[in-house]
Amino acid sequence: MGKKLDAESYLKSGANELRILEYRMAGVSFGINILKVSKIVSELSQCTAMPETHPAVKGVFRDMNLLIPLVDLAGFLGITSKTSKRSKVIVTEFFGIHTGFWVEQIDWIHHFLWEDVIDTDGVFRNIDHRYVIGIVKPTEERMVLMLDYETILLDLCPHLRQMDLDRGSSDVNFTGKKILVAEDSPAVRAMLVNEFTEHGGEVVQAGDGQVAWDFFQKEKFDLVICDVEMPQMDGLNVTLRIRQSERSDTPVIVYSSIGDVGMKARAQFLKADAHITKLNMDKLMETADKLMRGEKLVSEEAFDEPAIKEELQAVPLD
Repeated sequence: MGKKLDAESYLKSGANELRILEYRMAGVSFGINILKVSKIVSELSQCTAMPETHPAVKGVFRDMNLLIPLVDLAGFLGITSKTSKRSKVIVTEFFGIHTGFWVEQIDWIHHFLWEDVIDTDGVFRNIDHRYVIGIVKPTEERMVLMLDYETILLDLCPHLRQMDLDRGSSDVNFTGKKILVAEDSPAVRAMLVNEFTEHGGEVVQAGDGQVAWDFFQKEKFDLVICDVEMPQMDGLNVTLRIRQSERSDTPVIVYSSIGDVGMKARAQFLKADAHITKLNMDKLMETADKLMRGEKLVSEEAFDEPAIKEELQAVPLD
């Protein structure tokens, strides 16, 4: 039915590298980091429609022992295509959730450095660009748009936001603590900033890894929370630089939507204090509290947080 992509073979720890799977819809090229891609389904044999879901959700299909929601990505983005043909499905896994994105054509995989990714905040400035967070250029003439898949999924399933905030309502107090949040997704960044601020913390936020590293060199922080995928410099490279700096003992939590064993191993190898999968806010707040109180975490606690997949899988796409 499909094929797996070898996503683990290319990313060297701290090397600031990424590979982008390019696909097209209505003549527009888009890209997704292959670390988020579970597999490609070349031919979708059957899809069962689901009532009372988001209009872009075309139903569910079975892959092995999984039932996976199928999202018409062009329809969700409001892109009008001359053809109704959607021949390929990109199956992703992040937030512990499998989602199938229905696209017209898959082209190839490009190898970039994160510093090659153009941050769209500097391009669009005050123009709303909710779902496009980066641009890469395979050639001088061609551009590939990087989408904020986390925000897309959160908008498809608003329950996830509230579930995450409910998990983060633990009794912690960060008064007097200064926290650096490095996260390129505006939706996820806002959730983190609001949560830590509500618990008394002073939060400095950065939309890409280079800005986060610049902040770190100028100011002293009690905790750094790093996404992995960020323009200019990824979270693994930020972690590596912090551990090689004069303030190498600063606690670092890698907070990523990619929760597989390989990503946890990379974070541990680079001496991050913990890796926590996104939408596990209670674990994040608990871990942040322990680290800022000077507690040391055992490996099993820091890099093998309790699975929340079953709970998240049960939440329907609206």
